[in-house]
Amino acid sequence: MIAVPGSIRRRMPLLLAAALLALPGALLAPSSALRAQEAPPATLTLEEAVELAARHNPAFRATANDAGVADWEVRSAYASLLPRVSVGMGASYQAAGKPELTGGLNAADFGISATPAYLSSSYGLSLQLGLSGATYFNMAGQRAARAATDARISAARYDLAATVTTLYLAARRAQDAVQLQLQVLETAADALRLAEARMEVGEGMRLDVAQAEVTHGRAEVALIQAEHAFETAKLALLQGVGVELDRDIQLTSQFQVFEPMWELETLLAQAQRGHPRIVAARRGQAAATASSRAARMSYLPSVNFQASWSGSTRAVAEDSVAIGSARRSIDSRRASCEANNELNARLTSPLPGYPKDCSSIAFTPQDEAAALAANSLFPFDFTGRPPSVSMYVSLPIFNGFNRELQVQQAASAAEDARMSVRTEELNRRSQVTGAYLALEAAYRTVALEERTAAAAAEQLELAQERYRLGVGSIIELSQAQEGAARADQALLAARYAFFDNLAALESAVGQPLR
Repeated sequence: MIAVPGSIRRRMPLLLAAALLALPGALLAPSSALRAQEAPPATLTLEEAVELAARHNPAFRATANDAGVADWEVRSAYASLLPRVSVGMGASYQAAGKPELTGGLNAADFGISATPAYLSSSYGLSLQLGLSGATYFNMAGQRAARAATDARISAARYDLAATVTTLYLAARRAQDAVQLQLQVLETAADALRLAEARMEVGEGMRLDVAQAEVTHGRAEVALIQAEHAFETAKLALLQGVGVELDRDIQLTSQFQVFEPMWELETLLAQAQRGHPRIVAARRGQAAATASSRAARMSYLPSVNFQASWSGSTRAVAEDSVAIGSARRSIDSRRASCEANNELNARLTSPLPGYPKDCSSIAFTPQDEAAALAANSLFPFDFTGRPPSVSMYVSLPIFNGFNRELQVQQAASAAEDARMSVRTEELNRRSQVTGAYLALEAAYRTVALEERTAAAAAEQLELAQERYRLGVGSIIELSQAQEGAARADQALLAARYAFFDNLAALESAVGQPLR
């Protein structure tokens, strides 16, 4: 919290109570009733605000989500060393009828009146593996890309912390400005009560009371504006943190002005060595360089392996059709046997093995069972086909300069990344130097404003005493009050300018300095 001159502190035993007593009753009543129903304010430190922002700020969370994608990209790159496996299964149904054959022919053209309904199923298993020089460089490139993503997330988190720190300081300054304005209001209320008391005993004039009322009214207006500015700053802080609260917050982090003792060259070296943005730029350069190497590997040959296994089965949809087909097959065999016996009887020289007993060729229950068993293979009793294995090597010769274009694009991206690193290094040097000089100037300004505020407070005490004794005028007292208020406000601004510049220096260096 910003310290105020001791002379002013001694004049405010109960600042908030005095300020409320000075407000008009009609304005105070509804505000007091509303505050009585509100929950007690929640306390919030700067460290808590930064931690909450890391968990809830939507923009940062969107950046942090890239880590999961980067991890899977690395896993995918390593998985390129493993074969790609695919398995497929299918089933089909063909209704009874006259199917059309190749060339516009149908079954009737071959003397087939109709075909029965068929059920068929099949499976296929294939393995594919492709290897090239780019395969190994892609793994290195994805590892570098993941490191670049992690560094980019770290840089985004540090930027978020710097932003939240700036918002917190702005809100803390607005909170202290409210307290300072309450002190000004208390001083104006003291002057008004003194002017009224002097007029009651006949030592003052109505003009003195009117002048004191004007000063008091201005202090009330300034307090309202300060409270409004504080509420606006709190809303901006909560928006930066990414949370919503159902009650008021009280900012409790304390900040003290101190003499900066750092050496500029030391700070520059720290920034160049470990600032999150420089680290992210260097990791990005490494990833772009790895991608450039992988692109040049497209000139090397690639080897591809493939293996496949498959099988199928088929059955008629109705068992009666399968039984009828088996019966017709046996009847055909018996008819062929009888025809051969008849032919043998007409020959002068009998055929070997003839005549035969054709009565034994008959459709039996065993044949029916065999026909049913042969038709029950659908859907999973497959007949496998011979497996196939193949390997081929390909060497690209000319592809319309697409390969050369990709190599050049990757090389340009790597050079752009190198320039980005150099740009970031120059930015760090400029920002650290500027923030360091601004911090030194802010420290000297605070010392000057402290002396000015002390002199203004002493002048106000003298003016109050002179008016109390009847030696000074109310105009002199009002001018002293305004001068003390301006001096305290300037001191408040100077102190927070120091803290803002300190936060800017920490952001430029890339690490906390306090």
